[in-house]
Amino acid sequence: MTRNRDVPDLLERFMEESGETQRWVTVNEIRTYFGLDELFAPAISGFLRRIYHGPFFSCQYRVERIEKVTVQKPQCRVIRKYLVTKRPPKRQKNPADINNRLIGAHSREVFSDRDAIEHFDRILQKKCEGPDDPRRY
Repeated sequence: MTRNRDVPDLLERFMEESGETQRWVTVNEIRTYFGLDELFAPAISGFLRRIYHGPFFSCQYRVERIEKVTVQKPQCRVIRKYLVTKRPPKRQKNPADINNRLIGAHSREVFSDRDAIEHFDRILQKKCEGPDDPRRY
C-alpha cells in the first residue's frame, strides 16, 4: 500500500513544522493537519505503534509512551495519544581515533616471513653443530 510508505515522511514533516522535539500527538491531529481522509488512520496508528516497540531506522522519531483517553463528545470512545520524541543522533566513530588505537597496538617492529625463515635457519644451524657445542641453544 502506498499510504504506508508516506507515513514516516508525514510524521517527520509534522514534527519539524511544529518546531518541537517532543510532543503528544493523536492520529486525528496528523490526519487533519495534512488533510487526509479516514483511510489513512490505520496506517498512521500502525506506524506509531511500530516506532513505540522498536526503532524504525529511516525515521528520526520514536514513541516514548502511549496513553488512552476517554472522550465523551459526541459519543463515548477511547483515543490513543502518542508521546513522539526525536531520537538522539547516531554516534559517529572518528576514523582518526580508530587509527590511533591501531598504531598504538602495533607500534612494535613487524615480524615478517623473511625474519621467521632467518630465525628458523639459525635454530637448524645450531642443531647441526652438535650436542657438545657450547653455542647450541
